[in-house]
Amino acid sequence: MTKSQWQDFQASLEHQESAYLLQGRIHVKRKTYLGEVEIMSIDGTPIRQFLSGMPKIPYLRDFAKPLLVSGKAIAASFTHKLDGTALIFSPLKLPNGETIVFPRTRGMTIIKNTQWRALKDIIDRIITPDLQESISTVCTQQNATLVFELWGRENPHIVQYDRDLEISLHTVIKGRSGVQPWRLTKQLAKSYHFPIVEELARVKATRLTVEELRRLGKQLIDRQEQKNNPDLGLYRQEGVILNIETQSKGWQWKLKPPSMEEYHRLAGIRILPITVYHSIWKLIDFGEDASLDSLVQAMQLEYGEDAIARSQDTISHYYRLWYSRYYEQIISDNQSQITHLKPTR
Repeated sequence: MTKSQWQDFQASLEHQESAYLLQGRIHVKRKTYLGEVEIMSIDGTPIRQFLSGMPKIPYLRDFAKPLLVSGKAIAASFTHKLDGTALIFSPLKLPNGETIVFPRTRGMTIIKNTQWRALKDIIDRIITPDLQESISTVCTQQNATLVFELWGRENPHIVQYDRDLEISLHTVIKGRSGVQPWRLTKQLAKSYHFPIVEELARVKATRLTVEELRRLGKQLIDRQEQKNNPDLGLYRQEGVILNIETQSKGWQWKLKPPSMEEYHRLAGIRILPITVYHSIWKLIDFGEDASLDSLVQAMQLEYGEDAIARSQDTISHYYRLWYSRYYEQIISDNQSQITHLKPTR
């Protein structure tokens, strides 16, 4: 059984004092168009628009693409990769001609609170009216999509942060997955006072060689690895992003410290504690139910029914450990089962 690349949706978008009924579909496969939305109608009026997603960033294991663009590349930058939720802002034109801009994630077209995460409340708090106005201005005037990372202890994933909640711009997209040069992202952040991911190193054209990128990338992730302790399950650094740019285009690749890369490699092929945790956070980020039953069903699609059947005890055990860490437990008088109450801090 395979999961479709697209999921249909129908949802109400509230804007100022009005509500708009959107119908369409969202791309859910972890590839080039991950999180892309195709709007097919607004309030029953047929209207076809594409809202860019945030492409899945490939690992920097194959330098074929950088070699192909190296003749036109003018610079490369390494930026800090954050472990959180991608917030995607795109301009949407309404049938009356008005353009509105609103946040999405790769899995949720309309942000909402769920029993697992009060994401709408979190975003409403971190996206101030001034910041929303600036984002809307840039998206509308530039016809661009801005992608921020929402990260911190209030939006937990794998990396454990000391800060409660932050938001950082990391990518600007035009068209369908057309990543823009990093220097443009920096310029927009400076002009509109957007918080932005940290730039760790920049390489000019005169030093732009595969050997130099490999050397610098390894140096950066080796430094990050010193802050991770996989034996204790403690991860402080997610990795870095290599941004290569020409005059008009940008390309992105990710590099991760060995412990973090191994974490994600194992999460993709074997049923281990990290596999269970990784699968739970994916459900929550996509706004889906994160109950044990839903987790098992989702993992069956990815790993197969036989593999999941052999690992039922492991999945149940680590699901409950995850739950006890992030949620309070209620043990009913009639049966022992986990019931959601609220996230713990």
